Amino acid sequence: MAFERFDDQVAVVTGAAQGLGAAISQLLVSRGAFVHLMDFDRDRLQATAAKLGSRARAHIADVMREAAILAARDAILKESGRCDVLVNNAGIYPFEATADITEASWDRVFDTNLKSVFFTTRAFMTAMAARQYGRIVCISSTDSYIPKPLYPHYAASKAAVLSLVKTFALELAGKGVLVNGVSPGSIATERAQEQGWLPRAIQRIPIGNAASPDQIAEVVAFLASGRNQFMTGETVVASGGEIMV
Repeated sequence: MAFERFDDQVAVVTGAAQGLGAAISQLLVSRGAFVHLMDFDRDRLQATAAKLGSRARAHIADVMREAAILAARDAILKESGRCDVLVNNAGIYPFEATADITEASWDRVFDTNLKSVFFTTRAFMTAMAARQYGRIVCISSTDSYIPKPLYPHYAASKAAVLSLVKTFALELAGKGVLVNGVSPGSIATERAQEQGWLPRAIQRIPIGNAASPDQIAEVVAFLASGRNQFMTGETVVASGGEIMV
């Protein structure tokens, strides 16, 4: 089976310290990319970068703050000279009912899940367009399409990501930069397993299991690769069929 290759490409992945972000980073490194990992969790990020070896670099950055994003961007472009692939993966999903959500919690969810996508994409898109090549993938969620009374701020922020994908895709059309999204369903990350909700979620998935982070990373890999020549402004749903029922 032929896999997407990223030989000599430079990739940036946000929220890369663990879970899906770490899996995406590992896949990109395994297929030839040099990957810059961005996250605010210093210890986990450095451990992940060390595990990936010499083709990975850790950047401690709070993607809720534009200044931190720009500082990381400048360091990345100074070291690598370019960015071929950007994966906006950073996200949080606190379980909070409508009545319990504070203004601070609302802002934190939107700043992490949506604001970071806008400012990180804007930070790298100019350099991509100047080289007439780039692939940007933004991680949304099937919760964008399904009512979520236990975390409405998360669902709303991820729905807004779908809009940003289309906006950036149109803005960058004709400049060699393709922008797409992935909306995963339930993923069996360590955090999800610790929170204990996976068994209930799996009951709603027709194929009978949650995705592994590696399986979602494969979807991201196609959209992020040079083999993707014609998809832009699209969001791929990878839910094991859950979105159908």
